[in-house]
Amino acid sequence: MMVKHGQRRSIQFPPIHFNLMNCFRSFFIVSIILLSFFIANDVAFAHKDDFIDETLVYLTLEKREIEPEYWLDFGHQKNKDSGKEVAFLRHNFALEYGITEHWMIDGRSSIKNARHKETQFESGRFETRYRFFEEGTKPVDVAVSLEANTERNEQGKQEPAIEPRLVLSKDFKQLNFTLNLPEEIFLRTGEMAFVPAWGFRYNTTHMLRFGCEMRYNTHSHEDSVIPQIWFVSPHEIIIKLGYSFGFNRNKESFGRVVLEKGF
Repeated sequence: MMVKHGQRRSIQFPPIHFNLMNCFRSFFIVSIILLSFFIANDVAFAHKDDFIDETLVYLTLEKREIEPEYWLDFGHQKNKDSGKEVAFLRHNFALEYGITEHWMIDGRSSIKNARHKETQFESGRFETRYRFFEEGTKPVDVAVSLEANTERNEQGKQEPAIEPRLVLSKDFKQLNFTLNLPEEIFLRTGEMAFVPAWGFRYNTTHMLRFGCEMRYNTHSHEDSVIPQIWFVSPHEIIIKLGYSFGFNRNKESFGRVVLEKGF
């Protein structure tokens, strides 16, 4: 191309497309590499409490231990018809119980109140988890979980499912990496969804911890990233704070406050 004297030649660069799903996949692969990297290190810290969302940890409750929980969600959701954001509150009630030192069960129910709509039952679940061996005796700590659940879909109908899950965990002193590999099976349609979740957290002191978790649903194509922080009182009352950023088809973004106490 000829350029006349005194004229500036503009250089055009090809457009750069940001693909959130590719970023998630890359981050997920990196997390697995990091998990593998720490396999050879010694264990020096226990991480017992579940993450603030759906990432389950390896450790289970002690035998006959009971732990009630309350979660409060407050945020906004985009209306699928109008595209407008609608504020909502969601209340979650959970109870966990240790059957043996390696086997526990827990149940949770959720009700949701959106602005200008009546309060509705949103979801419920019952989960049982078993961990193998003792923490730190193997290169990676392994647990398995089986969950039966039901959740209200976009059409407003309850969608029952079962969800077997593999839990992989590794501690590196105060740092913990946890990987969940669940396969959700919808009972009415027979469809399956792989819903991987990954989390890390760091125990700065016994009373203060922070971390983050990511989750992707291959069925609904919903992403979420949830930075979070834990506060543990001298009376072992745990307060967890976090914010869920919804991406892709996930129309929800919300803050979450969790209160839990073991007996």
